[in-house]
Amino acid sequence: MRNPLFKALWVGSAVTSQFEMSLEYIVRESPKAKHVSLKMSITGNLEVIIPKGFDQKRIPEILEKKQSWIERVTRRMVTQQALAGVDVVADRPERITLQAIAENWHVEYSANQKPGIRAKEYSGYRLVLQGDMVNADDCKTILQRWIAHKARVHFSPWLRSISHELALPFQGVSIRQQKTIWGSCSIRKTISLNSKLLFLPPSLVRYVLIHELCHTIHLNHSSNFWALVGTHEPDYKVLDDNLRDARYLVPWWMEQ
Repeated sequence: MRNPLFKALWVGSAVTSQFEMSLEYIVRESPKAKHVSLKMSITGNLEVIIPKGFDQKRIPEILEKKQSWIERVTRRMVTQQALAGVDVVADRPERITLQAIAENWHVEYSANQKPGIRAKEYSGYRLVLQGDMVNADDCKTILQRWIAHKARVHFSPWLRSISHELALPFQGVSIRQQKTIWGSCSIRKTISLNSKLLFLPPSLVRYVLIHELCHTIHLNHSSNFWALVGTHEPDYKVLDDNLRDARYLVPWWMEQ
């Protein structure tokens, strides 16, 4: 259950399965759902969310009616990933593009007999992983830790700078790897930021930082809150809409 003292920007998530039709999808029954809704995962898997007790035989008909939406979202996802250079399915990526801080890293893997894996940065944006490369999950874990470190190094001063610029003080900041939110703010004015923000364009990251700083004044999404956001970011509606598709920019190896 979510802590009611936190307000957050939701990312979304999905898993995979297959039903007896040409389109792959999974069905998730939600007791909170009042109607059928669709979500597309970053790897192109479709999730169908249904209310409790819904007749699943009706799903193919619904998907047929939503075919244009599915095609449109898929095209947008593929285009975004191509422009950002995102390979969402690679277990061992050869390139990591961190749009937020304008860094494009080339990843190399050096296998040896030493236990464990360590990541080391070299000039020219070279990241070398050294150690036992047999287990792809171990490589993923090390890359996630490296991303968390990069996020701590860059997001804390970035948040402090915007806080000073907007005269919206906060008490602390933490970096996490949440599955479903980009950021959150507690009643004590502690801001939590998702390390996955590194894969987003700077304009979207700045919007998330502004959004969470505004929660230090209004810990809700009331009209007063949005008015404050609009004061500091006039284009917040467009940015908030773009943020909904931003999860497609996060590579699969960042998933827990």
